[in-house]
Amino acid sequence: MKILIINSRYFLSAGPEKYMFSLMKILKKHDHTIIPFSIKNIKNEKTEYERYFAEPIGGLDQVYFEDFNKLNIKTDLQMLDRQFYSFHVKKKLKKLIAEEKPDLAYILHHYNRLSPSIIDACKEMKLPVVMRLSDFFMVCPEGHLLNNSKPCEDCINKSLFSAVRKRCVKNSRFASAIKACAMKFHRLIRIYHKVDYVVSPSIFTISKVKHLLRKNIMHIPTLIAESYDSSAKVGDYALFVGRVEEEKGLMWALKALENTNHKFKIVGNSHSGYDAKLKKYVASHNLKNIEFLGPIYGDELKQLYKNSRFVLLPNVWYENMPNVALEAMSYGKPILSSDLGSMKEIVIEGKTGFLVKSNDVKALADKINLLFKDRKLCERVGKNAYKEAKDKYDPEKHYSRLIKLFNRAISEKKRK
Repeated sequence: MKILIINSRYFLSAGPEKYMFSLMKILKKHDHTIIPFSIKNIKNEKTEYERYFAEPIGGLDQVYFEDFNKLNIKTDLQMLDRQFYSFHVKKKLKKLIAEEKPDLAYILHHYNRLSPSIIDACKEMKLPVVMRLSDFFMVCPEGHLLNNSKPCEDCINKSLFSAVRKRCVKNSRFASAIKACAMKFHRLIRIYHKVDYVVSPSIFTISKVKHLLRKNIMHIPTLIAESYDSSAKVGDYALFVGRVEEEKGLMWALKALENTNHKFKIVGNSHSGYDAKLKKYVASHNLKNIEFLGPIYGDELKQLYKNSRFVLLPNVWYENMPNVALEAMSYGKPILSSDLGSMKEIVIEGKTGFLVKSNDVKALADKINLLFKDRKLCERVGKNAYKEAKDKYDPEKHYSRLIKLFNRAISEKKRK
């Protein structure tokens, strides 16, 4: 099978890319041909298909919103184009499809950078389309259902323009209005109704978007990106891996670790500058047990997982099946997390980890103290987590479910 995989980045940046490259690896193992479509960027992995990629917004080295020159009119127009409907992206993708003739398109992260015009490009070329949900972009202009560090569903229960009043996007009414208008436009043209199947790794996420899609939403748990390793020992530090941003709840974690000597290592970086706020808090409160390591990958990251005591996910937003939780389990590490979003699907309380109410500093501190105090508890829960990971998130199981769906979509297209 020739599978077209569409994602706005073709380099390792965050969860969607980690999933994409892991999936590509297993698809190639099963002799499928992978045809990527993305945006040109100097960080991209090398591929013969880059000649088809869309032109970047502003320049080859710009990745996040904060990288763009906000005073450049051409860049501003490009950003509007990608928010609403990009004919440039559509033309580039249609050329790729016409020349490479894939059997199916699998769409990952596409909004803001590629635009939903990619769906029309595929459908006009008679290509079946499967789309994966990695966050709440269909129902929330900000993408995380988050406001003032608390879950917010006003754009689901009231109006998309609640985001304008609350300045949800980049703390700007203008940016929020643009995003809300783009989402309203996409609903008016019913662009996402043209997708054949939608895949969600989380039942929770389905519950938030099903009123827009109503049918053909499939729950397929994600895959473990890293290999399993049950040889890890109980270490002497808690570990966080991920984006160092407000929605990840690290300020809450820092407060829970005050007045303790428990070591906490933070792996990841911030593209918004939020890490500076955290570091200022650490310095002002003299928290010598907190260590910011920056982004770490590969074998060095594996060693950090293996040598940790447990993995902390203090998220204050509705996490959608985070890779970090599954990786922690694959190394036999207990998970300590807030009880928001899909975490109740991942963590079996007291068996594979522990859940606490979001932003409850005392409850989190109590669980942190317990895990540092009780070594045998960490060992037992870690072993359960490892078994759960192997049973539920095995890459081959994910592949089997996904390829079955791909074959169904292709067969249905042929019958039409």
